[in-house]
Parts: sequence; C-alpha cells; structure tokens
Amino acid sequence: MATTLITEIQRAQVRLRSLSRADRGALIIRILRELKTHRQEVLGNVPADHCVWIDRLIASVSSTISEIIGMPDGEFNRVLNEFEKLMATLHNISHADERLKTIH
Repeated sequence: MATTLITEIQRAQVRLRSLSRADRGALIIRILRELKTHRQEVLGNVPADHCVWIDRLIASVSSTISEIIGMPDGEFNRVLNEFEKLMATLHNISHADERLKTIH
C-alpha cells in the first residue's frame, strides 16, 4: 500500500498548482492513515518508548492538518517530498524485515 501512496504523492507534486484544498486534505489524511497503519501493524509489538518518534509525528500531523493544507505551494511540496521519503523508507524497512524472516 505504501508504494501506491508514494505514487499518489508524486502525482500530487506534478499537479501541485491545480490541487484544491480538498485534494490536499485528502492526501494528507491518506498519509496520516498510512502512518497509523504502519504504527499498528509493523510497530505494534515494539515497546512504546521505542515508537515515540512515530507517535509524535502522527500527533503533530493530526493537529496541524489545516495548516499543512494551507501552506504555499513550495512549502507544501517540501512537506510532500519529506513524506515521500519517509513512506519509501518505512516501506523498505518493513519489507526488509519480511525478507529476513523468510531467509531464517
């Protein structure tokens, strides 16, 4: 699912100027849902004190959605760039863990 989201982020970046507030909001909410899903499904068994970073990120994004949506195009694009990198990293890490499990 993360690869689909990465593609969605990339498409949004290409058509950034034509994105409505609703489009931006839907994308940020989709990113937030993916972060929450990752937290539950991949990090669910990890001690909470090791997951503070993602919990803080989720809380921060949740509480600032309207500010993120209202950012000027350049800033919003930078936010999307960072989310794209984060989603790719989380996807690669979670799949690396799966590959290691099948090797052992």
